[in-house]
Amino acid sequence: MTGTQYLINHRPLSIYSPLNQELFFESHKNYLFDLSYLGVMNVEGKHGSEFLQGQISCDVREINTKQMRQGALCNLKGRVTALLDVLAWQGLHLILPDDLVIETQRSLMKAAMLSRVNVQRSSAHQLFGLYLQNKDDLLPFNIELPLERWGVSSHETYCCYHLGDNFFIVLVSSKQTATFISSFHAQNQWRGSLAWHALQLQHRRIEIYPESRGLFLPHRLGLHLSGYLNFNKGCYKGQEIIARTHFRATLKHELKLFVIETSEPLCSGQKMYANYRDIEIGELIDFCPIKDEKFIIAASVLFDHPSQCLIEGHQHPVCLS
Repeated sequence: MTGTQYLINHRPLSIYSPLNQELFFESHKNYLFDLSYLGVMNVEGKHGSEFLQGQISCDVREINTKQMRQGALCNLKGRVTALLDVLAWQGLHLILPDDLVIETQRSLMKAAMLSRVNVQRSSAHQLFGLYLQNKDDLLPFNIELPLERWGVSSHETYCCYHLGDNFFIVLVSSKQTATFISSFHAQNQWRGSLAWHALQLQHRRIEIYPESRGLFLPHRLGLHLSGYLNFNKGCYKGQEIIARTHFRATLKHELKLFVIETSEPLCSGQKMYANYRDIEIGELIDFCPIKDEKFIIAASVLFDHPSQCLIEGHQHPVCLS
C-alpha cells in the first residue's frame, strides 16, 4: 500500500486517496485506519504503576486488564507536554505520538531512576484505528470489542481499547499486521491517519505536537471535561497549579470547534485576535483539512468571542463558523 503524507504542523499523517474520498465514509461500513504516527513506550519494573501515579493526571490505580485510562503528562508549571493512553496488557504501556516519544521518555526517566523503573520505546506492535458503524460488517480477526468507554479486550497477539463513540485503537503484533489489514484494504475500507485525525477532532479529541508541547494548561484543552484529570488521586507533576485552576480560578476560555476557510498556514499555538488586532481572544490548538483551503479547527477561545478573528501571522481574517 502506497500513500502520501499531509503535515499537521510538522507531523506527517498518511493519506491513501484524494482528500474528498479519504474523508467519505459509508454509514453501513466499518473502517480501519493506519496509525503509524503513534508510538508505544513500555514502563518496566515492579513499581511502574506507583511511579506513573506520581507523574500523570489520571488515576493509574484504576487501570487493569479490562480498562485503560487517558492522562496528561505536565511540566512543573502545569502545562501539558503529552497526552497519553495508559494500557496494561502484557506489561504497562504508554501510547502517544511518535514525535513526542523521545522528549517524554527523557522527562519520565529523570524521575524513573529513583524508582527503579525503566521507560523504553517498543516496536513489538503496530497500531490501528477502528471505526465501528455496523456490527455485521468487517471486523479484523473477528475481534471482540469492548462496549464501554476505556474498556479493553485482548488476545495473545492483539489488544483493543475503546475511546468512546465507537472508535477503537488496536495494538497488533508486528508479525500479524499484513493479515490484520488485508480484508479492509481489499474492500476499500482502509484509511490513513489524516482521516482518523479529522474524525477525532469532530469528537473534540485533540493532539499535542512538538510545536504545542508545554504551551497549554489542561483546562484550556477541556481536559477537565474529558476524563483526563482526576482530582482525588493525590500529587503528580503540575498538580498544584492544575488543582488551583480548577477549584479557585474563574475560567474564561473553552475548547470550541470551528470550520474556517483560509489559504494561509496554520500552526498549533497561533494566537487569535479580534479583527482590530489588539485583543487576544484565544489560541489555535489543533486543525485538520476537510476540503481545499477549508479546515476544522479546535481552539481555546473566550466564552464571549466575536464571529471573526485574525490568526497570528495571517493577512486576512477568518469567520468562526
